[in-house]
Amino acid sequence: MKDKYLRVILKSVSIAIVLLAAVSCGSEEKTQTNKVIKIKVLNVGSNPASSNAQIEYNGTIESDVAINASFQVSGTVLSVPVRIGDFVKKNQLIAQIDGTVYTSQYEQQLAQERLAKENYERINNVFQKGSIAEIRMLEARSQYEQAQAAAKMSYQNVRHAKLYAPMDGYISDKMMEAGDLAQPGLPVVELVNIKTVKAVLAIPDSEINNITKGDTATVVVPSLGDMDISGIVDEISIQSDQGSPVYTAYVKLNNAEKKIKPGMTCTVSFKNSKSGNADGKPTIIIPSESIAVTEDGKRFVYVANGNSADRRYVETGRLYDSGIAITNGLKKGDQLIVSGYHKLTQSTTVEIINDSK
Repeated sequence: MKDKYLRVILKSVSIAIVLLAAVSCGSEEKTQTNKVIKIKVLNVGSNPASSNAQIEYNGTIESDVAINASFQVSGTVLSVPVRIGDFVKKNQLIAQIDGTVYTSQYEQQLAQERLAKENYERINNVFQKGSIAEIRMLEARSQYEQAQAAAKMSYQNVRHAKLYAPMDGYISDKMMEAGDLAQPGLPVVELVNIKTVKAVLAIPDSEINNITKGDTATVVVPSLGDMDISGIVDEISIQSDQGSPVYTAYVKLNNAEKKIKPGMTCTVSFKNSKSGNADGKPTIIIPSESIAVTEDGKRFVYVANGNSADRRYVETGRLYDSGIAITNGLKKGDQLIVSGYHKLTQSTTVEIINDSK
């Protein structure tokens, strides 16, 4: 009997504790709900970043024309009378090999040509008198012509023992020195023309169609200061680089003062005239720090909906210096919460304040 009363009492106490906990939680939730969070907002689409966004890429400067000069015949290099950085004119001597063998061959061929010529002239005189068959005269003439051709070929080898600059330009590299063995097609020096240069850019496949030949670009070379250099898109590859969905674009730059050197790094930006969303609407750019991520990887922001916070899931695009592009989830005119958002949950009561407060 006593145990029965004890069980009744314990049961009553348990119920009281549960009721008390429920009342306490309700009071706490009510207190939390009624708590007002002061926030600052940004009107989506009204910030200058959204209307003046710049697509910016990192690139490298290359010479507009680069030629690897090489011999057409083999031989031991006698001299390379140029140094890296030298400016050379077209047809200036830049290297020479030992051409003794080729000179000897040419002299032998000249001797054969003279002999064949004399033989042809003698037989032709006899033929003109009618004392010899025409076939003999034709054979002699053929031998003479063959000797002429052989002599000309030998002379080309003599000429090719000296290497001349194919254009005006700077010596950017030397691959051989005196004493090296030159082979046909093996580079001796690299010659570049930097009167014009080009910025070489890697463009993702999702953005390559936003750039067309003839577009104007602004190029900044950090090593030359903050000066903006205007350039024109000169070439765009139609096939991606092997193994990656990346294309290459070339922006041509005038370099009359020759201050821009191949190998310098640069940044290239294009006015965002064609880089809006697929539906043609202007790109919306917001501060990247206002975006949060759920445990399952979804991105969201908070916008002010009257006096409460409204969670909006968004899709992001390209990252800019001024923020990150939003491709879906926000529209122009939304009041994006940019201050106090880390304290918010769905439907939290908020109060918009101005910077002056």
